[in-house]
Amino acid sequence: MTFFWKIPPWERHEDCTYLAVTLMDQGDGQFRFSAEGVRGDDAIEALADLLMTPGSLLGLVPSLPTLIGVVVRRGIDSTWLAKPPVQVARDDRDRWQIAVADATDVTVFSPTEISGLVSRLQSQYGSAG
Repeated sequence: MTFFWKIPPWERHEDCTYLAVTLMDQGDGQFRFSAEGVRGDDAIEALADLLMTPGSLLGLVPSLPTLIGVVVRRGIDSTWLAKPPVQVARDDRDRWQIAVADATDVTVFSPTEISGLVSRLQSQYGSAG
């Protein structure tokens, strides 16, 4: 896949335009999250920024079996940073399901989608710094 950006989002010197919430399985049906601002012109660029920023553990997605998914939201919201309106539960087939209240301008990425993007990014740019 070819990426159409002139400068990759993780190399840009600009303000964050999206918020990324990473969801991880904590065990016993519980989850934990971390939220941070990311750069990009769309949700995929924002996810690429999260994945390729130096020190990102998400660049290791195949070896992160506890990853539930990443929710990317346009705009920075301090409420979302502190307590994103995300609900996570297992369905009757024991798969994680992610629900987002007020899902305007929100994209949810599954571990499979994230792993695919990581592979494409690493094949074109190498590993995250």
